[in-house]
Amino acid sequence: MSDMNNLFVISKDNPYPLVDNVRPIEYRYDLIGTDDSLSLDLDALYGKNRAEHRYYQRFQLNEDAFALIRSTFGGPLKIQGKSMGCIACAVFDARPVKLGKIDNISMGGLVFQHVDSKTQQTHEFVLDILLADCGFYLADIPFKIISDVVIPEDVPGESIEMHRARLQFQKLSADQQARLKNFILNHGTEIDEIGVNE
Repeated sequence: MSDMNNLFVISKDNPYPLVDNVRPIEYRYDLIGTDDSLSLDLDALYGKNRAEHRYYQRFQLNEDAFALIRSTFGGPLKIQGKSMGCIACAVFDARPVKLGKIDNISMGGLVFQHVDSKTQQTHEFVLDILLADCGFYLADIPFKIISDVVIPEDVPGESIEMHRARLQFQKLSADQQARLKNFILNHGTEIDEIGVNE
């Protein structure tokens, strides 16, 4: 059920708000405050799978790009015009709590794999996106972790525990949105959603 400003899930008791707000933007609606866990709860509640609908087209990147989650304390990496070795040192010096190769990306978020660092998150953190050849660097992206799950081991007994993290971008600036869109269009290929698992 919906009205012009809200979406609701009808239950036996009361309507339940699915998102905080809905606003029209260019031929689609932007859902503000979406809680993905609610969708999963509904699947469990009604005991059936739900057809997945995405609000943003996902893209596979044509080049290796990395997601870096770091404290806001140190500020963005200073890598403009630096060699690959200097960039690697700057990434190391930033002491990221999570660092890994991006699996796929959209205007709404990204999925990446990382080695679990077991680091406790006690500060505010931001996301940086870095293209491996440093052709692109987007810093200070606000985000929310949707999920961070262990990837089953290919070889039993491996000591390294790999995780797959799903992040949702939060309140990007106009400049960040424009640069992200340009990056995705120039370095990505649309993913066919049929048969794709995250």
